[in-house]
Amino acid sequence: MTGESGKFELAKEQESVKLSQLVRFMEICPIDLQFQGKSSVIASFLVRTGEGAFLIETGPESTREHLVASLAEAGLEPGDLLGIFVTHIHLDHAGAAGWFAREGVPVYVHPKGAPHLVDPTRLVESARGVYGGKFDSLWGGMIPAPVSRVIPLVDGESVSIAGVKVIALETPGHAYHHHAFSVEGNLFAGDAAGARLPGDDYTSVTAAPPQFHLEHTLTSIGKLAAAGAEHLFLTHFAGVPDVQAHLEAYRNTVELNAEFVRQRLLEGFDAESLAVAYEAFQLEQAFRHGLPPASWEKYQLVNGTSMCADGMRLFWQKRFAEES
Repeated sequence: MTGESGKFELAKEQESVKLSQLVRFMEICPIDLQFQGKSSVIASFLVRTGEGAFLIETGPESTREHLVASLAEAGLEPGDLLGIFVTHIHLDHAGAAGWFAREGVPVYVHPKGAPHLVDPTRLVESARGVYGGKFDSLWGGMIPAPVSRVIPLVDGESVSIAGVKVIALETPGHAYHHHAFSVEGNLFAGDAAGARLPGDDYTSVTAAPPQFHLEHTLTSIGKLAAAGAEHLFLTHFAGVPDVQAHLEAYRNTVELNAEFVRQRLLEGFDAESLAVAYEAFQLEQAFRHGLPPASWEKYQLVNGTSMCADGMRLFWQKRFAEES
């Protein structure tokens, strides 16, 4: 009897190990949202384990139907998701978050971004001012999220979900309300580590106005490097090879381009002249990296040079005013 009991206990232990292995298994599935009909521009990330699934980034409302269809292909309804994590509340990252929250999915976000998911009026009005008549076709608006479904996370706070731990890392520089998310050795950087499309090593500095801040950006890059992640995922777009090499190269690129803008402003360039000069400077870098023309068009769509020149210009003009 003792022998049989021992076999039973061993079988229970083996079954427990199998269950543990099932829970710990994690699959990361980048979903290409086909923004404006183009591939490899904006990604959402489906994370699945033996205990369930969650999303990192929703992309804009204009691509929400494509995202829902992609989830269906994976055998998931929106309500099956255990949660959604958005790196920040810009429309290309979180535009569809309100719709999913209305479906009952909890949305985790930086505390400074949370009120704008509940009431996106100012966010949408600001974007309409920038994009004018193109706004609806580009972004498709933003549905207010129920306050009960919006969960703020502070720096270093973790969430246990689907059997894994998601840790929020405050990473300002692109936006004051920016998080990267660390998930079991995988780092989802949003816009804190630049935009780098597949197929080459040209990286575009994500410097959209009005919140770009040089020192914060560099500090956040260092924080990402210190996380020691095995894999790095960018919303624009998907995984990059060699995490540390990418982050070091991006640091250098940020410093190079920010200094270029500073020098042009000291030379008296106005906003329009600066935009032209910055685009030419980026084209030179892209050419050296062998960037195909089709990829350049995608960069312009998601992280346009004129917009980034404006972000750096506003940063330096504020800095000059503070120093005068």
